[in-house]
Amino acid sequence: MVKTMRSIFFMILILGLCMSNMAQPVAGEDIQRVIKPSDQSIPESIFRKHFKEYVCRHLRKTESDVVVSRFKVKGNRPVPAGTVNFKIFQKGRTRLQGHVRLIAEVNVSGQLKYEVFLSGYVDVFESVVCTSRNLKRGEVIGKEDVYLTKRNVSLLSPKVLTHMDKAEGLRAKHNIKADTCLKEWMLEKAPVVERGDIITIFAESGDLRVTVPGKVLMKGCPGDLIKVQNLMSKKYIYAKVVNSSTVMVEF
Repeated sequence: MVKTMRSIFFMILILGLCMSNMAQPVAGEDIQRVIKPSDQSIPESIFRKHFKEYVCRHLRKTESDVVVSRFKVKGNRPVPAGTVNFKIFQKGRTRLQGHVRLIAEVNVSGQLKYEVFLSGYVDVFESVVCTSRNLKRGEVIGKEDVYLTKRNVSLLSPKVLTHMDKAEGLRAKHNIKADTCLKEWMLEKAPVVERGDIITIFAESGDLRVTVPGKVLMKGCPGDLIKVQNLMSKKYIYAKVVNSSTVMVEF
């Protein structure tokens, strides 16, 4: 019995020594993987803040006009204690709307630590010009035919009009429904002269000034160079449209 108890005692002692050795770190093992109390973690909200500030600054928009969703941070990890600064930049010159990717350099006390990849979906809201009624092809747009409203321009063509004066005085190239956001390609200058109009052809050189009646052979807007016929000489010439009744020949 005594021998049995002595054997059990020695077994317990040996097991205890083995367990103690297993708990000790192996010589040379990298124990820096454990986050030290002096390390600091950078929350995702900080990256999100800098991401949005970058977009607003480069688009020249206020924060209330920009909405960031589906935001993700890739490569973030703890950094040593110290003053943390960020440098946000963009690779390439892609549009800062829709799905946007940026890179953040993380610096601690002036030393670069690593790069973080940021991504998010950016919606930008801006005042755009919309039609207040149905417009027929060829109709000239007046002030009462359009209005300004805030829309998500990230979902619209970059050619959307954002100022009323860009639409007023132009005419519709085709039928346009009410409440449509107007784009540049939907409108054209309203010609002040049409084919067949009788106008005055004006020419001036030094002290010599001549005016003769003419006939318009193609429609034109102010500043356009159009083909006209001199009704006195029956010759065809090109002249610049001045207004609805006058074209000018330049020497």
